[in-house]
Amino acid sequence: MKVSNNSRIQEALENAEENIAFLATLSDKKLVEKLDIIHLQSEIAIQKKQTTSIGLLEVWRTQVIEARIYKAENNIPDAPNKIEIAIADVETVVAKSEERIEILEEMLPKSKKRKLIENDDDQLSLF
Repeated sequence: MKVSNNSRIQEALENAEENIAFLATLSDKKLVEKLDIIHLQSEIAIQKKQTTSIGLLEVWRTQVIEARIYKAENNIPDAPNKIEIAIADVETVVAKSEERIEILEEMLPKSKKRKLIENDDDQLSLF
């Protein structure tokens, strides 16, 4: 199902606050990349005389710029990427596992340590 650019422009305008809030969580580098892509797409749209596409791209460009300003003025930190979230989850699981092991070791009676046989030549004969 193809959506017309006019409805996409309307949707982008209606969701401007949410779009800007989301964009503000991206790194400045990603926002610059988005602006560059929008600029390139705008050049192509101008060459092909696609006026509705130009309008949509202008709305997106404005929102990215507003997000950069909003981010800078409000010191909004970058949202962690999926890898950082996954690493944090793994670290949490490992920490909880280590806590459980410590609790279990404290609860279990101390087992008798096996006596080590020092310098037993018979053990080496297996190899």
